[in-house]
Amino acid sequence: MLTAVFIKHLMSIMKKLLWSLPLLSLILAGCSTASTTASTTAADSADDSLKVVTSTKVWADVAQAVAPELDIEAIITGGDTDPHSFEPSAADMAKVSEADIIIVGGGGYDSWLYDSLDDDDRIIHALELSEHDHDHDHDANAADEDHEGHDHADVDNEHVWYSAEHVAEVADDFAEKVTELDPEAQVDAAAVTAKMDELHNKIHELPAVNIVQTEPIADHILSHSDMVESTPAGYRATTLSEGEPTAADVAAFQDALNNGDIDVLVYNPQSASTVATRLKDVAEEKGIPVVEIYETPQNNENFLDAFTKAVDDLTSAANQV
Repeated sequence: MLTAVFIKHLMSIMKKLLWSLPLLSLILAGCSTASTTASTTAADSADDSLKVVTSTKVWADVAQAVAPELDIEAIITGGDTDPHSFEPSAADMAKVSEADIIIVGGGGYDSWLYDSLDDDDRIIHALELSEHDHDHDHDANAADEDHEGHDHADVDNEHVWYSAEHVAEVADDFAEKVTELDPEAQVDAAAVTAKMDELHNKIHELPAVNIVQTEPIADHILSHSDMVESTPAGYRATTLSEGEPTAADVAAFQDALNNGDIDVLVYNPQSASTVATRLKDVAEEKGIPVVEIYETPQNNENFLDAFTKAVDDLTSAANQV
């Protein structure tokens, strides 16, 4: 009797299980479909987002300040890399080929990125997209023109990201390009242009002290200030062309430091040569303030902060004179 009841009960349970299997399959299928749909939608959304590639972290930081929600990637990211001698990999150039917008400094500095992209309307640039030419002429006195009236000629120098005016123009051009490609994108150049206006005013307040550079990295700052660029002409011409200064050039630089003719020395640790380091040591021995200005931001430092620090450090050094 008990056995018959038990069998009947067992059959009832099995029957319920059999009926529930199709329903369970439908539920699982529905979950799977919903999950797949969500993943596909997310992927499509990511694919639809504009992709921005920049030559260095400098321009990536500027672009990110203008359009915080966009996918922005710099080819050169670390402060330990010397952009002068950088050679991109195939993977780097693949990112460039997939980009919707490309930002470079121009002037030959980052021609490794754009020299194969003829008439490419994706490119936003501060200087003309010229080839890198170590033999071009530079005006060694361009930074000294008409300081009293602050009516300065622009200098022929590829370190253009230290020009407040050029950075502001790139920010505006980038914002315009993003809006053209995606009218719904969150974009505003005001954060950058306001900061550049602030730095522009600070630069114009820098006092008329004699300054030398182991590498002409601060030309675009000096050319809009009353600071007097006093690097010996031979040394300056050689370093502008990325050559090695002669013994006579180095001796002239050391004499200027030793004779008390110089108030401030600018030094770029990121691409410093043995000669540059020795000149920095001489300046420190003579009690001359040394201002370190890097090629690109260090570690996780934002370029807008690095630019601000460079100007503030120049102000502090000049006030020690």
